[in-house]
Amino acid sequence: GQRFFMRQEILADSLPFDIAALREKFAPIAREFGMDWKISDSARKKRVVVMVSKQEHCLYDLLSRWHADELNIEIPCVISNHETFRGLVEWHGIPFHHVPVTPDSKAEAYAKVEDLYREAAGDVMVLARYMQILSPGLCERHPGQIINIHHSFLPSFVGAKP
Repeated sequence: GQRFFMRQEILADSLPFDIAALREKFAPIAREFGMDWKISDSARKKRVVVMVSKQEHCLYDLLSRWHADELNIEIPCVISNHETFRGLVEWHGIPFHHVPVTPDSKAEAYAKVEDLYREAAGDVMVLARYMQILSPGLCERHPGQIINIHHSFLPSFVGAKP
């Protein structure tokens, strides 16, 4: 089918009502035209769950920028398949979760990752040099919520140090 995508930015102070009222007033229009729609409040920081393996540069960059208030995000937790960065992450006051991944434990490991993501009320999962391939089910259940900043997500690349 055909799809039309439109993104609008509305300055909150230009409206005579709040975001809840905007949603309420827009709902009948959306129903009339059969729209899939969402209104997001840009003042609300996105909750970014970070996943990392053993290489630090992507994690360091994210934590440094977050600490310097260069990123308008919250980091409710970091998940790793190794203990390597527990001290660094906890020094920043962020909960660290070690979820080992082996060929035999992938299903359980990714179920645990999904539970942690849900518990953290994550909006986005950022793979910061996470050197494992996520399960297809996890990806399907979170469309548009996973950002990979390394090519290890590709099935043909298993990673040098998984």
